[in-house]
Amino acid sequence: MKIKNYISGLALFTAMVMVSCDREPMFPPDPVVDYVTIAQLRNMYNDGIVTIDTNIYIQGIITLTPEFGNIPDFVAYIQDTTAGICLTITGTNALTMNSEVKILCRGISFTLYNGLLQFGDIDLTAKQVELIKLTAEVPEPVSVTIDELLNGEHQAEYVSVTGVQFDDPGTFSGGKDLTDCNSVVEVYTRSVATFSGTALPTGNGTFKGIASVFFTTQLLLRDPSELDMTGDICGVPSVTYLSQDFNTLSTNNTNVTSLTGWKTYSEAGTKTWFSYKTSTLGPFIETTAYGSGQPSVITWMIAPQIDLSPATNPYISFESADGYDNGATLELFVSTDYNGSATPWTSTWTKLNFTLPPSIPRGTYPAFSAFVSSGKIELSAYIGSTLYIAWVYKGADVTPDTNDKTTTWEVDNVLIAEE
Repeated sequence: MKIKNYISGLALFTAMVMVSCDREPMFPPDPVVDYVTIAQLRNMYNDGIVTIDTNIYIQGIITLTPEFGNIPDFVAYIQDTTAGICLTITGTNALTMNSEVKILCRGISFTLYNGLLQFGDIDLTAKQVELIKLTAEVPEPVSVTIDELLNGEHQAEYVSVTGVQFDDPGTFSGGKDLTDCNSVVEVYTRSVATFSGTALPTGNGTFKGIASVFFTTQLLLRDPSELDMTGDICGVPSVTYLSQDFNTLSTNNTNVTSLTGWKTYSEAGTKTWFSYKTSTLGPFIETTAYGSGQPSVITWMIAPQIDLSPATNPYISFESADGYDNGATLELFVSTDYNGSATPWTSTWTKLNFTLPPSIPRGTYPAFSAFVSSGKIELSAYIGSTLYIAWVYKGADVTPDTNDKTTTWEVDNVLIAEE
């Protein structure tokens, strides 16, 4: 009986072995990896996610790499049809411009670096990045305005801005002002870029580049050959009555009265308007109630008298910036009965509206806004007259500090001219 049971068990075991040998080995299924757009990826950071802990991937075109030296070796930019983002790479950065790649995102973190959202560090040797196409179709740049860029829109995207020109001649190296004759944005080129010594275009046209941020908005050039800026420049007045960029005031804290015809008077307190220059900007003119210890600070800056007797379509424009904003104001006035006295507030002045820069609240960084154009402020109501233009600052520096109004206001590039 035991022999029969043994034989039966052996037969059953043999049959099981034969059946199992006929089957393919079973492997666990591949994990499901979901596709997300770059816009959705950016929104994850906005929702408070710091590191991706799910199986997702993005796919897009590499729009800028260090190939021409215009960004650091560990950086690249990627975009799809929805948005763009800056990538940081660990190890050798072998990404190529205009290639299409797929990036597995699990384990990768976000970093906000001086205002720029970065996604990394990505290891190209760890199979996180798959090359889809070495030479992909270059995405059509997104058509934007300078004001949209200054408002923080289209960060890390390949963009085009039409009707723009560079403010001054020179080469691409460093920070250069690009303007539409109303607003200004910086184009930044590293000194080690292969095209840094290339001359800037001298005409008006279309600029193409990557929208980025380093404390403030800046554009990064991919290749100078993408620019088409050979048209007639804007903003050239037919007649100029006054043009002042304050560049002769090369020493900080020089009173504006050192310029012929310019005046500054204190209606309240003792503050005046004076020159200032940073390592990258200026000289320009500024004033502030900060440090005065005075409960009321009202200070006037007045441009030289202007004769609009021959005028047909006159305007004034200038640039202004503010910093450490806690309520001090800057206003613009015009007068036809002011006689040049040391008490201009006793004359009749009419307030003129202008475009203000964005407020930079005290305690934030960067501390100052970019310079913003006032726009063209019409003076046609004063044709045939002689007039004065005045900038009036109103602030306070009192105790306790909660009542302070010590905003710093800055003025530059004053122009009174004909269209």
